[in-house]
Order: sequence, then structure tokens, then C-alpha cells
Amino acid sequence: MSFKDNLKTRIKADGLFGQLASTIKEPPGKRWMDKALTHELLAMTDFEYKKVSGLDLYTRPFEGGTLEVLVLDNELPIYHTTISDVVLRKAPYWQQMFSIRNIKKIMNHHDVLVTTGKESLNRIHENALALIDLTYTRNDLASLLEEARQGIDKKSITQIRESLDLFFTILDFQPVSVGVQEKDLKLFVRARAGGGAMPVFKHLVLFDEETMQLDLKKGTFSPQSDMDLAWVIQYIKGEKKADLQGPDVFAFLYELALEKAEAHQHGVDQETP
Repeated sequence: MSFKDNLKTRIKADGLFGQLASTIKEPPGKRWMDKALTHELLAMTDFEYKKVSGLDLYTRPFEGGTLEVLVLDNELPIYHTTISDVVLRKAPYWQQMFSIRNIKKIMNHHDVLVTTGKESLNRIHENALALIDLTYTRNDLASLLEEARQGIDKKSITQIRESLDLFFTILDFQPVSVGVQEKDLKLFVRARAGGGAMPVFKHLVLFDEETMQLDLKKGTFSPQSDMDLAWVIQYIKGEKKADLQGPDVFAFLYELALEKAEAHQHGVDQETP
């Protein structure tokens, strides 16, 4: 698969995980999760599906001849044991209930249980991401940059959105809300280490989905800063201009991605410039 395809796979995995994490319910006796979406995310991992004794099981090798076994039900348990042991605990035959040893296993799973619920979701998501190759070259980035420029030239909101998603995935940009923006104006920021109690980001990207105006304000930004909030209000009123507009925004994101790759090659934890 191409680098772009791998990025889109990452975006899909993150999207599925986000939907699942926001809809899962974990109160005792009222556990629920979207099994169809979970199945879709599991299909992106190295777990193999098996239907055993009415149970939807996903397995992969673990250690010492045992398996990592996930049961696709509302609890979403993950075990480190064998398939037969999981079947005994989750779907025992009545004949097996005559053994005290079996009853103890059926009543208590903690000796082999690893995670449930959201912790299992995190584990699945991490497994899916580990299989995606997101290494890239200058040529890979140049191709993304050219497609982004074409999207702006054509005034294609679909292409611009996709290009933003791709670069944002590389650079760990995330959406942010400041409470004063108009509904069509989307804001995105890049996480930055430090900042103490107040979250600190860098490089505010502003995209108006109605006019397709794309801008970028360089430097630090915090949604909790009165000064930054005032700047956004003035920007919306047309009283302030961003540092970069249109294709120059993508050119800047391209340079950031190059710097990130170079920092990774040298084993450096990059601080966004």
C-alpha cells in the first residue's frame, strides 16, 4: 500500500476507535458496545476470528503456547489462556458444572482476564496502529502537497478536507473549539509539550468550510488564553490576518512533516517549531 493509503487506514482506525470510545456503556448490568464497529476495528488487527460454541472469538498467539483471546460481547473481555478455557468460562456445558474446579473457573475469571471494556478497546486500537507503516519520504510528502494544491485550485472542499486530514494525521493536529467561532469555521492545533495547567498548542489552522478560506497563525495558541481568544474574534471580524493563506498553509505543513521525519531519524523528540 502507498503512504497515502496507510494514512487513510490510520484515519479510519482512529475514527472507529473514537466512535466506539464515545458510545460504549460500562455501568454494571448495563454494559453495551457497538459490535459491528468493533468487528470492523478488529479486522484491522492481527486477531483471527473463530466461532466456537456460539461465542465470537478473536485470537492471536501470546506466550508459552497460550493465546490472547478476545470475546466479542458487551463486556469485551481479553484473556491470556486457551480457547477451550475461555469456552468453559463463558459458555459451559451443564456436564462441566459438576466439577468444583470448573465452577471456580466459571465464577472467577481474574486469573486469566487481562482487560475489559475501554481498556480492551485501547488494546485493540494500539494493535491496529502497530500494523500500519507510517514512514514516509520527501517524495511521499511532495505528492500530498501537490494534491492539496490541486484541491485549492479546483476549490474542491472534499479534496481540501482530505489533504488536511492527511497532514493533520502526520503532525498530530487536533480540532479545538473556542466558543466564539462561527459554525462553518473549523480550528485545528498541534499539541506541544509543556504548558503546565493551561494546555498549550502551536500553529492554529483556520478553515472556513463555506468560503473554503484556509489560514494559519504561527506560534503558540491556547483556547484558555484571553489574548488568543481576542485574536480569533478579531480574525472573524476581518480585523486580523493570519500569517499564511491557502497553498502556503500546506507548504508550511509539508515543511513541518519533513522536520518531524528528520527528527525521528536522529532519535530526537521533536518540539514543534
